Amino acid sequence: MEADLLVLGAGAKGAAIAMKSHAVNSVGLGPVAVSIVEAVGPAAAWRDGEGVTSSREVLGLGPSKDVGFPYQGERAFGAHGGAVDRAALELSWQSYLVETGRYAEWIDAGGPAVQRRVFGDYLGWVLARARNGVTIVRGRVVRVGLTRERERWMVEVAEREGSSRVTCGALALTGQGAPRRIAHDAEAAPRVLDCESGRMQIARVTEEQSSDIAIVGGGESALSCMEFVRARRPDARLTIYTASLPMSRVESFLENRVFSRPDDVDWTALSVSARRDFIARSDRGVFGTERVAPFGYDPECRFVAGRVTYVSAGADRGKVCVDCTSPAGTMRDEHDYVINCTGYDPLEQLRLLLTPDARAEVERQVGPLWHGAIDADATPIGRSLELRGMHPRVHLPGLAALSQGPGFSTLGALGLVGDRVLEPLVRAATKSSRREPLALGA
Repeated sequence: MEADLLVLGAGAKGAAIAMKSHAVNSVGLGPVAVSIVEAVGPAAAWRDGEGVTSSREVLGLGPSKDVGFPYQGERAFGAHGGAVDRAALELSWQSYLVETGRYAEWIDAGGPAVQRRVFGDYLGWVLARARNGVTIVRGRVVRVGLTRERERWMVEVAEREGSSRVTCGALALTGQGAPRRIAHDAEAAPRVLDCESGRMQIARVTEEQSSDIAIVGGGESALSCMEFVRARRPDARLTIYTASLPMSRVESFLENRVFSRPDDVDWTALSVSARRDFIARSDRGVFGTERVAPFGYDPECRFVAGRVTYVSAGADRGKVCVDCTSPAGTMRDEHDYVINCTGYDPLEQLRLLLTPDARAEVERQVGPLWHGAIDADATPIGRSLELRGMHPRVHLPGLAALSQGPGFSTLGALGLVGDRVLEPLVRAATKSSRREPLALGA
């Protein structure tokens, strides 16, 4: 199989790229051939039992920020941007509600935010309809190498009936990435749980064995874990270790504009320190105000500002010891379990997927990337959300916050993710078909 672009993951960003591919093909800007490889099923991580949350949490963003938002196609597709936006509106959140007979109900309720599983159903609806030039492959990407000419990616996909290979001119990793790990000794391992399965493991053990639980992290998955554990262990002692002082999220039109329209604030012209400060205050380690409020008067919940450096087995083997460092020094405390909600690293996921030869070629073209050589946030990402300097392209929107804007690593600008990733493909398709060149780019 051959494709212009292969996308790993049929989640929100995968759905946005699929929809925008469908739109550009529908208005004649293609052909652009996109293959999406998904191991479980379309939007599986958004539905019950498949993701890092319970799927019952209410999203912090309203569903109007759907897979086409912010509908400013002219920035990527020039004079044809309006036609692309109109095609995209056919797969908008409002179109989904109209087709399913729930639009008036949602409007009468005030257009509220919805649960993750509800938005997941919308993403599944989009993926079922965005098929013009789009193919969904049910399988898992196990290895990524380069063709002999080093002009295209060679992707090996494990499927139920065997394996297949896809060659593509560009690769996009849209999932969360490889989970970040907490250093721990072998004896503590059974009590150091990961974010995906940790909640369910806690639910299966007795209350006596899980009366003191540590949660490491300060983002959405950590908050989801707090809610889940507290619902099932109402009297348990919860300790939340965050790398910095926890903050709550307060949105205004100013912050939202930066997420959805980074060009309007000239994000790339801001100093790196200013960009880091904005991300720290508005996205990283930030809890939703309404969701964190129930823990405000919870006497058995405490927050510790510091970085967990190591987890070791407790003296009686029934507990674990957590070492935490902060500007005030080093502290140690014991808990029954530790749940790791520190997040994921797309760069590490790429490293694990690449063959040794491909890994070496990436570093030859881009520079040192692996083994902690650079801060993952400082990965050089270009305007198309691509690893800058690498050919063939590999798109890493999850690492584009610092370089291109905070909305690319979140759900704040899904349509813009699709625009940026597809812009070079549409440019190439337009050139090869000898149409009148588009005025591409902002």
